[in-house]
Amino acid sequence: MSEIELHRKLLGDHARNDAFETALRRRIVPGKSRVLDIGAGTGFLSFLARRLGAAHSTLIEYSDALELAEQLARRNRIDGLSFVKAHSSEWRRKLQVDIVVTETLGNYALEENFLETAVDARRFLVAGGIIIPGRLQQFVAPVPSPRLQAEIDIWPKVGFDLDLAPARTISLNNMYVRNIEPTDLGDTNRTARLWDDLDVRPSVRAPASARRKTVSWTTADIPGGRVEGYALWWQAELIEGVSLSTSPFAAATHWQQIYLPLLQAHDLQAGDSLELTLGSDTRPEAGVRVSWKSRQSRGGKTVAEQSLDSLRGQL
Repeated sequence: MSEIELHRKLLGDHARNDAFETALRRRIVPGKSRVLDIGAGTGFLSFLARRLGAAHSTLIEYSDALELAEQLARRNRIDGLSFVKAHSSEWRRKLQVDIVVTETLGNYALEENFLETAVDARRFLVAGGIIIPGRLQQFVAPVPSPRLQAEIDIWPKVGFDLDLAPARTISLNNMYVRNIEPTDLGDTNRTARLWDDLDVRPSVRAPASARRKTVSWTTADIPGGRVEGYALWWQAELIEGVSLSTSPFAAATHWQQIYLPLLQAHDLQAGDSLELTLGSDTRPEAGVRVSWKSRQSRGGKTVAEQSLDSLRGQL
């Protein structure tokens, strides 16, 4: 995807744009607030900030989009801006602002290093300053529908008397960006579980980049009692009362959901329980690593277990 295509999708997302505009409008003190826009792209959020009365906005962007942002600022006669071509984590100039805004969220919420970016950005804030978004929650739900798994797990159906099992294993140890519909989840949001809760506000201890959480369900929770894989989505609280969500049950955005496949579906009997342990590691040395371990139990004993890891999905 070309960079301009990425920005076309971003700026065409009215839910995203309206949410950030609302958050900025509620927090900017006209004539006083200084803003730092990290991962500024075309400069859209800084343009909003200045038109909402921010005293100044500094744009940090490491890509060539920064040149386009400067051109757009001139074309729209928006002044009071500073442009820095760098990665924010590597920029060491002393800067004190009232608001840091960083829309560095991906389909898998942390694939653009939102967590590390937001935590590092605290050093730019004055006392009482805020980060937008200030909180990020990730959710998971079992997927009873076979639709998504069938699209991905093509290996046994290739034919020609070929055994492609090793390729299948690599393929299924990956996260897949998909449009997941409510029908894929049995038309119910009751199976969703919160598995990751990241509060990046300056007043809170910084979350670790590597985390793990186990969530569970019973047979009664899952429509049809069959689990083909798992769906991930997120909700970002920009400020209190203003949020963005990529839930299949929320208004559509340009972001999609994540599907985590399984090597074999779980067929649950009455009284069975299902546990999922999810791991996320976005340390610089790890890149973006997600692991998922699914365990089915009956009468307190494990009857099926499988562990997948995006690290094993690399080829």
